[in-house]
Amino acid sequence: MKLRAPHRDDWVYVAPLLCFALAAWLGSMKAVKGLEWKTLDWRTQLRAERGQPPPDERLLVIGIGDRSTNNIELWPFKRAWHAQLQALIEHERPRVLVWDIIFRNRVDVNGAPLDAESDVDFADSTRHLADKGIDTVFAAVTYGAPTGDDPRDLGRTEPLTRIIGSPEHIYADDFLEMPFPGLRESGYMGAVDAPRGAGGIVRQMPMVVRVGDVVLPSLTLQTAMRYWDTAADEIEVRLGEAIVLGGKGGGRRIPIDEGGMMTINYRYEPTQSDAELGREMPTVEYYDVLIDLHQKHVVEAPDARGPVPLRDRIVLVGEFATDSGPTPRSELSPLVFLHANALNNIMQSDHVKPVSSSAVWTIAILLGLVGAILVRRAAVWVSVVFSVGVVSAHLVGAQWAWETDSWWLPVVAPVFGFLLLQFVLIVHRVLTEQRAKAEIRGMFGSYLSPVVIQQMVESEGTPELGGETKEITAYFSDIEGFSAFSEKLSAPQLVELLNEYLTACTDIIQEERGTLDKYIGDAVVAMYGAPVPLADHAYRACASALRVQAKLEGLREKWTAEGNRWPELVHRMRTRIGLNTGKCMIGNMGSRSRFSYTMMGDDVNLAARMESGAKSWGVYTMVTGATRRACEATGNRSMVFRALGKIRVKGREQPVQIHELVDWEDELTDSVKTGLTQFERGLDNYYDQRWAEAEAHFKAAAANERFQPAPDRGIRRNPSITYLQLVEDLSSRGLPKDWDGIYAMQTK
Repeated sequence: MKLRAPHRDDWVYVAPLLCFALAAWLGSMKAVKGLEWKTLDWRTQLRAERGQPPPDERLLVIGIGDRSTNNIELWPFKRAWHAQLQALIEHERPRVLVWDIIFRNRVDVNGAPLDAESDVDFADSTRHLADKGIDTVFAAVTYGAPTGDDPRDLGRTEPLTRIIGSPEHIYADDFLEMPFPGLRESGYMGAVDAPRGAGGIVRQMPMVVRVGDVVLPSLTLQTAMRYWDTAADEIEVRLGEAIVLGGKGGGRRIPIDEGGMMTINYRYEPTQSDAELGREMPTVEYYDVLIDLHQKHVVEAPDARGPVPLRDRIVLVGEFATDSGPTPRSELSPLVFLHANALNNIMQSDHVKPVSSSAVWTIAILLGLVGAILVRRAAVWVSVVFSVGVVSAHLVGAQWAWETDSWWLPVVAPVFGFLLLQFVLIVHRVLTEQRAKAEIRGMFGSYLSPVVIQQMVESEGTPELGGETKEITAYFSDIEGFSAFSEKLSAPQLVELLNEYLTACTDIIQEERGTLDKYIGDAVVAMYGAPVPLADHAYRACASALRVQAKLEGLREKWTAEGNRWPELVHRMRTRIGLNTGKCMIGNMGSRSRFSYTMMGDDVNLAARMESGAKSWGVYTMVTGATRRACEATGNRSMVFRALGKIRVKGREQPVQIHELVDWEDELTDSVKTGLTQFERGLDNYYDQRWAEAEAHFKAAAANERFQPAPDRGIRRNPSITYLQLVEDLSSRGLPKDWDGIYAMQTK
């Protein structure tokens, strides 16, 4: 396996944002939108082939097709035929009769009415239907040229006035072609405007249209209003959200965009074989309905029945031969099915549900990040399999979501963005692997020992650089009372002393395969477990701490042996060390021009608190319970820890178990071991609030403490003395009922 990319190339984690931002921008372009619509058409066709629920049984389409034109007359029919059909339908009592045909006012070149008698019969039959409580809805359409119709002379049709949003965004034109006055006086109107989209296919229809300042319902919306007997003032149009049908509409919602357009969830076509199976919209020929109803109601044929029952249904009448066009399911279909499908959506609340773009891109970016991780850490073939798997899963998931509940999950832009990202990442990996070894040497030469650097170069993977969370052990050390050193030492002496001390500490850290983070004056900050993983990072950190303390003991003896070269302050110099194990953020941090490989996080701060808090307990190496457990989990029992209880550090709510890292077991005398046992018993009594017993054990332990108070050696307290003071304080005052023995640190 080739080396992984170096940490400074962590911009690949930004690549998902860049690639998907580009994909989202391309997705807003007309050509890409058209391709997305086409993929939705394919999904729609596959959904129909795989089976879908039957249409709403309250809908019926009467089509004027070849059978009707062959047996009645060539299209357009005389309107007397429509009057006769309405007169016959009157007895069947449908709920709403909808004409997807524009019955304009017909006049000759001299302005005289054409076939006025038929128009009168047609208007009379419409009025008779209204008298019987059967609403009739006729088609109107907007025009860019004058039509001679006044959009304010709407007859029974009421304009919509409860518009929330910007009406100027509503689909609009300057003029309106309406049915002739006799029809609009007894019936209602609805706009049949259906702007074509990509490929000439109507996929979205305006539910409202605007002519001037008049807002009218579409044929579909007007039909729904009539079915639920909903007045115009009971309709609320919330542009960009939904049309809400009040009154008997029961608050039914029709989702629309800012222009009042509804995306049609196009399911049903006039396919005879599917219609017989109940999977397509029930459709009958105009001629058949006319003949069957005539036989039933005019000729004495009581057993005759229409092709389908009409009672309480919404009956849509449309012309099939010329009023046809491409639909999401076929290259040529009667366009009355646009309205039929839109009505089915409303009747069954079966609307298109676009998946939130924020959700789509968030998931895409997360998957892109996973892909980035795989490209950096795994073999190339794993990345390829992952890419193919993600794209396949997305396509299958998009089809499943569409078939299951009409969820519209976009595929073109996300898939393009994902494939682009994988291409960028793989190319990046190939380029960066060519320079990985040299960059590792240059980057980590000041952090790590040569042995560790060589291991990184020869390893099968790249170091885990930048912006990743890893479990490590953080190491903090600080010279006790160092501020006084600058007063006693000259600048050259201070530099010499620090160089000797820091060199000793750094050598030990690197020998234990730790990584030097930084120097902060006299403080040393290091980490174990990054960038090269160490299974025993906690043990190595503890070993480093014991070795540093032992090395400092040797340095004190050396400095003392040098006589007056160093002041007494240097002879008793001691350092405090704090350790904590946990998950931290590791990586290159800083500015673009200057950065460092470092660690961040709450567990890093806790390690620093162990170092500063060691002073309060009179110890020189203090670790958290997490570090002790991780160290002992390695199976190495050569180190001795002493539990010091629980504390709550400032700025942190959760209590922390703290321990003193005492020494190597074979370095402890019998008296010190006895003292540790006595201290443990004292701590048990302390938590049980048996103050007398605790005091006795702590006094016995104090006599055996390895570090006895000796100001001349810089030692002022130890854990036994600290707890004796706590026992004295707690036993002299009443404890709160919820006292749990946790000591709250007041300083950082």
